[in-house]
Amino acid sequence: MMLKQLLDYARAKDGVEYEYKESWQADVVKVKGKMFAFAGQDKAGNNIINLKNDPAVNLELRAAFPDFVTAGYYSNKEHWNSWYYAKKGLKMGLLKEQIDRSYELVAD
Repeated sequence: MMLKQLLDYARAKDGVEYEYKESWQADVVKVKGKMFAFAGQDKAGNNIINLKNDPAVNLELRAAFPDFVTAGYYSNKEHWNSWYYAKKGLKMGLLKEQIDRSYELVAD
């Protein structure tokens, strides 16, 4: 259920394109033709959503929320974080803030 809410939130932004990429088995959300979020699973089968942010902020987030965020899986580890959105205790508001930031970085 949380994934649907996250994808609906991301898809509601201006100029957003969505596709399910079968070869990745992932939901991909783009703005201006560039990806700002994708959701799938890591090798262990854990549900993740990858979101872009400033490299320094990514390091801060990983330190502040070690149970929920790690360096971007399947992506540039400096610019992307993987969020384990299905873990108990992670707040939807925090993920929405991260979606907003990722969208802003890519749309600008």
